[in-house]
Amino acid sequence: MKKILSVLITLLLSLPQLYAQVRAITGKVTDSAGEVLIGATLIEKGGTNRAITDPKGEFKMNVSGPNAVLLVSFIGYNAQEVAVKTQSILRITLTSDATRLGETVIVGYGTQKKASVVGAISQVKAEELQQSSTPNLTNAIAGRVSGVVTIMGAGKPGSDNAEIYVRGMATTNSTAPLVLVDGIEREWRQIDPVDIETFSVLKDASATAAYGVRGANGVILITTKRGVKGRPVLNISTQGAVQQSIRKPQYLGSYDFAVLTNEALKNEGKPAEYSASDLEHYRLKNSPYTHPDNDYYSDFVRDASWQQMSNINVRGGNDVLGYFISANHLHQEGLYREFPNAEYETNSNFERYSFRSNLDFTVNPSLKVGVDLTGRFEVRKQPNFGDDLYDKLRRLPPNWQSYINPDGTIGGRSDESRLSPYALLSQFGNRERNTNVLEGAFKLNQDLGKILPGLSFRTLVGFNSNYESRRDIVEKPELYEYNRFGNYSLNKSPTEISISTGKGPGRRRQSFEAALNYNRSFGDGDHVVTGMVLYQQSQYFDEAKIPTGYLGWVGRATYAYRNKYLFEVNAGYNGSKQFEASRRYGFFPAMSAGWVPSEERFWKDHIGFVNYLKIRGSYGEIGNDQIGDFQYLYEQRYLYVRDEDGWRYVWGENPSGERGIVEGQPGNLMVTWERAQKSNVGFDARMWNNKISATVDVFHEKRRDILAIPYSVPLLFGMNNPQGTARADGQGLPPENIGQVINKGIDFELGYNDKIGDVRYFIKGNFTFSRNVIKKIDEEGKRYDWQKIEGKRIGQHFGLTAEGLYSNNDFEKDASGGLLLEGGFPVLRKEVAIPSFGVVYPGDIRYKDLNGDGIIDSYDVGAIGKGRVPEYIYGITVGASYRSFDINILFQGAGGADMYFQQDAVWEFNQLGKVMQHHLGRYNPDDPSSWENATYPRLHPAENTNNHRKSTYWLYSRNYIRLKNMEVGYNMSRELLSRVKIESARIFINGTNLVTWDKMLNWDPESASETGNSYPQLRTWNFGIRVTL
Repeated sequence: MKKILSVLITLLLSLPQLYAQVRAITGKVTDSAGEVLIGATLIEKGGTNRAITDPKGEFKMNVSGPNAVLLVSFIGYNAQEVAVKTQSILRITLTSDATRLGETVIVGYGTQKKASVVGAISQVKAEELQQSSTPNLTNAIAGRVSGVVTIMGAGKPGSDNAEIYVRGMATTNSTAPLVLVDGIEREWRQIDPVDIETFSVLKDASATAAYGVRGANGVILITTKRGVKGRPVLNISTQGAVQQSIRKPQYLGSYDFAVLTNEALKNEGKPAEYSASDLEHYRLKNSPYTHPDNDYYSDFVRDASWQQMSNINVRGGNDVLGYFISANHLHQEGLYREFPNAEYETNSNFERYSFRSNLDFTVNPSLKVGVDLTGRFEVRKQPNFGDDLYDKLRRLPPNWQSYINPDGTIGGRSDESRLSPYALLSQFGNRERNTNVLEGAFKLNQDLGKILPGLSFRTLVGFNSNYESRRDIVEKPELYEYNRFGNYSLNKSPTEISISTGKGPGRRRQSFEAALNYNRSFGDGDHVVTGMVLYQQSQYFDEAKIPTGYLGWVGRATYAYRNKYLFEVNAGYNGSKQFEASRRYGFFPAMSAGWVPSEERFWKDHIGFVNYLKIRGSYGEIGNDQIGDFQYLYEQRYLYVRDEDGWRYVWGENPSGERGIVEGQPGNLMVTWERAQKSNVGFDARMWNNKISATVDVFHEKRRDILAIPYSVPLLFGMNNPQGTARADGQGLPPENIGQVINKGIDFELGYNDKIGDVRYFIKGNFTFSRNVIKKIDEEGKRYDWQKIEGKRIGQHFGLTAEGLYSNNDFEKDASGGLLLEGGFPVLRKEVAIPSFGVVYPGDIRYKDLNGDGIIDSYDVGAIGKGRVPEYIYGITVGASYRSFDINILFQGAGGADMYFQQDAVWEFNQLGKVMQHHLGRYNPDDPSSWENATYPRLHPAENTNNHRKSTYWLYSRNYIRLKNMEVGYNMSRELLSRVKIESARIFINGTNLVTWDKMLNWDPESASETGNSYPQLRTWNFGIRVTL
């Protein structure tokens, strides 16, 4: 791969860059108020000469002669053609495009002028995505676009995907949005942001109806860069980052561990585990072999690791060919510490090599052909054991075992779930997973204006191929336990080194679409009519599984009168092969309209401070067939009998046992997709000379026919397990279209920009709020409303309501004032509800008796807290520029969600595990000073059936605000750069996830695991340079 990149770079640098240049001109570009425009683009029409204005708004370039015409453009301003004639110094003034009417917006299966769009569409600028130094695109959009809710994933290299929700959740099944890259459904998380031209989020029915059976969860459209007419422009960028854990859990050392162990045992009337001599050794740390005090995070996790991203691309074109060619490389190291005695790489790391070629050919004035090709090779490595190392670090007690014994042998016990991190990292092998991705597309656009003015035809054929392979180095060392009494015991014999390889899975997708488009204006442009009719189909193959696919028709018609009365109709007639033939297709229409009152005469005469206002609304239906693991539900399933059931039949001359086949889940011929009825009302506005901008949308969605298991069928029929569990044998009733969810909310974007002297500044923000409620779901009969899922949010937590800790006053007293015991156990007072989960003492968790029957049991389990997915998310960006310097700061936050932590994340001694800093605040029966101020229950040496169960005691707010990103940049002097033939150069430093304000205990508020076993989220400090030649 490196050789290929070297050849590619050589080819890119050898592209012709010398053109005849016969005359030099200079000039300055300003707006109508005389303010300089920095970064305005000037291109000689029909030629290859170009320039970009510097921080003073000035430019210098060569042109072909006095007949040259310059195309001058700048974002937010009307483009202008300027004839050079005999002038050598030009003064160019651009007028503001208050509405940005000329901007093109990516919509379903096409583009539209922004002025004519009446759907709810949000966009992120490509340069904003590049400000985040994260290698995963899903983590770059948080807080940057309205209508999108994100939850940052774990930071493990190559496995750091964030959760993405468009306008929250409206179904109990898959909520993943449909993502199209250059019009084709593709993996998008590993796209280099440098390659992206536009990033759009389609949110309402008008915008997504064209995707019919796939658009209900929202649609994300990504387009990559393409060639532009002009000389070849070479861009080179490289950046290096230091990565750190955002947060580390605070574990206690061996002394505190031993003290709390003895206390927990005493609380249950058991003898102490550690003697006074043991405690003294742990306190003094004077016997590391018999009484180790291991800090696993410090010993095996580095404070920082390295990340490197580089990109080289060339962009240009002429009358025949337009091209964008890009190559990039990512190297991301894990946080594990490496040891010099290791015979192979043991850290977790991720390497990504990718190549992109987008070519556009003008065959003749009416026919254009595009050929796209993308290749990506990904390598993920980690030590060769099942779970992540953090799964081991969270549980292993600090005194479990010394890493190296006195005689030089490796310390360890036989339980592989508790092996020493030293053994795992140094002599346990290496696991490598390779992914090869190849994507291609062929595009054709034919102008049919000779048949009918405004008519055109286009077609697209695309394919994706994804193939994986593995290479594992397997080895296990000899392990000896050296206990605190000074005795050795062999716990594990060695396994000689070996190499294991494998291939698969392999997946591929084939796509095809063909469309007729119509775009024409009448009456001197007063009437603009557009239309589209499109046929599309796709098929997805996953190994030997039955392929899935989609096919159908899409239609769209729009009408605009003088850009102030706007109408649009979209419709999709789509089918999904996941459903039985008679119920496979559906019709999904949507209508929208808009009014631009700022174009009315009365508005211009009386409300001048509002430069632009568009009011719009939409209503429509969209489908969703993303139903999780459910596939082909209309088919009867047949399954192998499970091995553990022992049903085997003996066959053949050399008898061997084979498993039998049994009936599985029955088919449901009536099953079909979910349907979403969506409505949206919003407006777009610009005020006070375009200094203030606002986009506001209010939305409502009713999702019906949601697939769900009919749990109301009594268990005595033997078809279902209890609700919330799955049958291991794969049997049970199939899902039915019986669920219904209402989801509604608001999202908006606000912005302000201005200038003070040479300082330009801006502030902009976005906010999204969505709240859902399950209106109908089939569930087991519930005695009380608080037990029901119906009427609650999706992902609602259910558990007991904690009322604090039991005190001595909750128990009966004997004659001496101590606890009254019956059968050796304390007796609760009559007015205190009796827990059914085990014996309780002062300091244990006390729960609320919801039904008032005097017993704490399963009938007191109800809805608690909020859901796990935030109801609201927001981002605030502040930026400024002064001459050649600029700064951008992004604050991002979320709220309206709770996280349930359990087991090793918060509980003491879970599965003989460790203890944490917050356990020091426990209720100690021997310390009266702790009775009133305890922040943690009485300790237990193992799982406690009363305390260690889901309740409000273990719910933590996910509300937070984060300094998500900050970038400081410097654009080098063009005058200086021109001497070395460099068009522009930018040096920048940025950081991601820099500071977080929250009330979460131990873990990050976006933590991916409720048990604390996942790789931590990362903070990055990044430095880079971008050069344009």
